[in-house]
Amino acid sequence: MTEIREPSGDGASRAEGRPDGDLDGQARSARALLPLNERTPVTVRRLVSTLLIAWGLSDQVELAELVASELASNAVRHAGDAGDLELELSFDGDIIRLCFADGSPLPPVLRRDVEGRRQGLGLQLVDRVATRWGSEDYVLGKRVWVELPTQPLPPSDPDQDPGE
Repeated sequence: MTEIREPSGDGASRAEGRPDGDLDGQARSARALLPLNERTPVTVRRLVSTLLIAWGLSDQVELAELVASELASNAVRHAGDAGDLELELSFDGDIIRLCFADGSPLPPVLRRDVEGRRQGLGLQLVDRVATRWGSEDYVLGKRVWVELPTQPLPPSDPDQDPGE
């Protein structure tokens, strides 16, 4: 199931259900229900990039794809066969919001980098680039949400601890 909600307006492209790419301050959102399997992260990246470009947010595609891929990969890894992944992408004029709902009730765990360990650190990346993020109970599992800025992030200080 894929549901795309576009703002109502006079433009012919909107009347046909296609976004026209201008940022007129109106909210936009899309939802998709995807099977949880090894292809899910690739599908999520394509959906997110296609929609953001159509909505005129091409400057944020790379960041959103990175975060979406990480969260979709986590859902595949931790929810496994626990149903489908529900993806919701929205834009309200100020914030890009990604929501991922899956069938696992276990909340995400933000791990600290341990010498030599190279797995389980994706949420550190999410924590660093997101304006806000979190998780909540949702129907038969949980929903992880992330809010991303609509403007590119300033360069970060590589010596600063992400927990500061």
